[in-house]
Amino acid sequence: MWTKSAKLLMVRVKVQKRRGFLIPIPIWVIDEFLEALADLAWVGELVLNRIPLPRDEKARKHQSWIKTCSPSGIIIVSHNMIKDLSRYKGLDVVDMNTGEVQVKVSIK
Repeated sequence: MWTKSAKLLMVRVKVQKRRGFLIPIPIWVIDEFLEALADLAWVGELVLNRIPLPRDEKARKHQSWIKTCSPSGIIIVSHNMIKDLSRYKGLDVVDMNTGEVQVKVSIK
């Protein structure tokens, strides 16, 4: 039996003169998604480390960035940040108004 209520990440988007919409995303879904994405990024890093750098300077810059900065590390850090933020119920993570579009992301 569940004794805890599921926490949700509520994404609300509203455009002026149009009907807005609300997307409730359970935190556990985001948690599982980021864990799987970090694993995939780690495998991708292993594959890219085995590929030699190309001679083209522009392509070399892009590939060397991936080799120096770990995409899986970035995903793991963002995953830990979301885990820490999910402890706080009623927290407004993003509240943005830009002209016609209003976006609000909160934890309920």
